[in-house]
Amino acid sequence: MGERYHDVDFIEQGLMKWLGVLFDIVVIAMATITMGYVIVMVIQLVQMGIHNFNVEGILHQVVLIILFLEIFELLAMYVKEHHVSMRNVVELGVLAMVRKIIITIDYNQLGWQTLLGMSALILVMGWIYVQERQRRTKHEEFLIQHGLRE
Repeated sequence: MGERYHDVDFIEQGLMKWLGVLFDIVVIAMATITMGYVIVMVIQLVQMGIHNFNVEGILHQVVLIILFLEIFELLAMYVKEHHVSMRNVVELGVLAMVRKIIITIDYNQLGWQTLLGMSALILVMGWIYVQERQRRTKHEEFLIQHGLRE
């Protein structure tokens, strides 16, 4: 009977290993696609700057490029460390909200509920970001303990 449980554990461990590898492959593919899209957006930004200079369009494109670079950073962090820092996720959320605010030209068309919701979301994400900035990560604690950082 004990041998049967051992076989189940062995199969489960093998399955989890292969699922982990598959997950890593999917994340690497997403990171590659994201970086490819960033390159395309940079080319479009240069063309936009040369042919029809539009400040709002260029600002929108720059913020979008930064947003995708943050997404790429999150994916790369996951591939390296197999976890993502909450700090980076909150930065990405704040950046996405800023992008949405910049793009929204006519605030009169938005209802007060939407504006209130956006304000509350920015406030909460800002609070989380400040809390995360004050918290030391395990890596930072290791560096401090070994005298590599103050």
